[in-house]
Amino acid sequence: MSSADRGRFLLLVVTLLLLLGGGRGVAQTVGIKSNLLYLATTTPNLGVDFRMADHWSMSLHGSYNPFLFPQWTDEEGNAYNPKIIHWGVMPELKYWFCKTYERSFIGLHGIYGQFNIGGIPFIDQLRTVRYHGQLYGGGLSYGYQFAIGSRWGLELSLGAGYLRMQYDRCDAYVCGDTQGQYTRDYIGPTKAAISLVYFIN
Repeated sequence: MSSADRGRFLLLVVTLLLLLGGGRGVAQTVGIKSNLLYLATTTPNLGVDFRMADHWSMSLHGSYNPFLFPQWTDEEGNAYNPKIIHWGVMPELKYWFCKTYERSFIGLHGIYGQFNIGGIPFIDQLRTVRYHGQLYGGGLSYGYQFAIGSRWGLELSLGAGYLRMQYDRCDAYVCGDTQGQYTRDYIGPTKAAISLVYFIN
């Protein structure tokens, strides 16, 4: 992770802590959440959601995956360091149809992230290729929250929208060459979440 990436991640952590610490002054309730789907892909993540007014809340979610996998070597002797390193932030403005944090909502979300992914031996598209770059965009989402006791909730959400990806395509083996630089525009799913939420009243 470069010093610039470390700086951005530190900024994300500080922003999350400020939102969490300042939430009591802004709103009646703050929710701390983690997306279980991200955790299933070995990606630690944390979000805060704070009530702004009746029917409105604002959330900020961050994720960071720094993990490397065991090195492997191909038939030609090239060594690969498999990785799915990435980090991202997703702010989202939500409108709740019933009451804030109850039942269904629609959301408007933004996305920014960076990634360095490749050399994964069991995924054909990533076996010998590495992608390194950034993405940004946004979209609309729909979700529903189930109450689990007085302080816990389970939030389900799906979203779709637009992303622009700017990246280098490289040989995935150690010290591999860059094959080219690309920009790709994407329209489709941009969010999927099954989040466990803990509320601070």
